[in-house]
Amino acid sequence: SSGINAEYGGYKAEEITILTTYNGQKHLIRDVVKQRCGENPVFGFPKAITTVDRYQGSQNNYILLSLVRTKTVGHLRDVRRLIVAMSRARLGLYVFARVGIFANCYELTPAFKKLLKHPTELHICPEETLPTNRKAGELPSSVKIIKGMPEMSKFVYEFYYTVVNRLVKEQQRLAMLAPKKPVLESVEEKKKNEVIPQEPVPIIDLPEDADYSSDDEEEGGLARPTDPVEQV
Repeated sequence: SSGINAEYGGYKAEEITILTTYNGQKHLIRDVVKQRCGENPVFGFPKAITTVDRYQGSQNNYILLSLVRTKTVGHLRDVRRLIVAMSRARLGLYVFARVGIFANCYELTPAFKKLLKHPTELHICPEETLPTNRKAGELPSSVKIIKGMPEMSKFVYEFYYTVVNRLVKEQQRLAMLAPKKPVLESVEEKKKNEVIPQEPVPIIDLPEDADYSSDDEEEGGLARPTDPVEQV
């Protein structure tokens, strides 16, 4: 569950720090993380991405340490720098490196002998979330072993969409359970649907001997009431 925000069952982003021994790698990692994770609420941006030298005196719960080199150990041959790099994590240290390059370095042999007592492949428990119910010292029920970067990339892609789909389904379920609010009519719709009462037509009581005949009646038209003619 590392790398997934605590809101979704993973480590908190502010509990993770990424360290490298080179400024160039630092800037490259910052750019990649900013583009892929920085504005993503599922991952978030780690507390710091910096160099080992600048992180002296600081610690975090989980450290991702990049010792990536192609051919030589470089200035990490200074064992003091390696001690700083290896002692920044409180709970979890993840080292990315070519083991063969550093294991054959005379100055670093004692430190890497201790590291090589642990598995050199990444072991993760995708089914577990934080906080876990597993007790200290108790082995997890299932473990996935990541044997290389292609497999790691594939796992992150598939696991990310699994988390997203689960969140979408949960939001849909909560939306169905939420009470529906009445829809308020707009002023225009209210005016449109409003029935305007008409004034009642007055009933005029005319005398029985009034003459309503006219020339239109003989021609088949409608007769109009006429005023009675006073006879002299």
